[in-house]
Amino acid sequence: MSELSNSTVLAAQQGDQAACAAVVEALQRPVIATIFRFLGTRYRRDVEDLAQEVFLKVFRALPRFDPSRAKFTTWVYTFVRNHCFDVLKRRRLPTSSLHAVGPDEPARDFADRRELVPTADAENQELGRRIGEALALLGEDQRMVFILREYEGLDYQEIASVTGVSEGTVKSRLFRAKESLRHQLEPYLQAGA
Repeated sequence: MSELSNSTVLAAQQGDQAACAAVVEALQRPVIATIFRFLGTRYRRDVEDLAQEVFLKVFRALPRFDPSRAKFTTWVYTFVRNHCFDVLKRRRLPTSSLHAVGPDEPARDFADRRELVPTADAENQELGRRIGEALALLGEDQRMVFILREYEGLDYQEIASVTGVSEGTVKSRLFRAKESLRHQLEPYLQAGA
C-alpha cells in the first residue's frame, strides 16, 4: 500500500471530495487484496462490498485520525483487520489452529500424486490455489500477520500497531505461520512444483 501524502489525508479530513477520491483510489487495490487473502475464496463475491464497508468506517473515523500516532496506511489496515475479524465472527467461518498441524498429522491426503504436478500452463494458478487453501488453515492472527508482512510489505512495527501486539509476538506469529504453510505445502513442493 503506497503512503498517501499528508496534504491529501488532511484535505480528506476536511471533507475535500477530490482528496477522498484519491484516498480510495490509492488504497482500493490493497484493501481488496488483503480482505480477499484473509477471508479466502468463500467471500470472493463479497470482497468489494466488504471493502466498501471498510472505507465507510475509515471515512466516518477520519476526523479522529492523528498522523503523530500512526501512518495513515497502518491506521487503515487496522480497520481492514477489525472488519475481517467482525465478518468471521458474524458468519462463523471455521478456522484451524496452528497447533492442529503437528508433525504426526498429514498436511493433506492427496488421492493421486499426479494431482500435485500441474501442467505448465496452470502452474501459477494451481500454486496460488494451494497457497490460498493453506492460508485458510492458519489461525486468524497468524494469517493476518502473514498477509500484512508478505503480501502488503508492512514492517514488524507497523504490523504490531495494526494487530495491537508486540513486535516479538508479530515475529513469533509470522514464524509459526510460515512453518505451518511449509508443512501444508510440503506434498505439493515435493512433487516438483
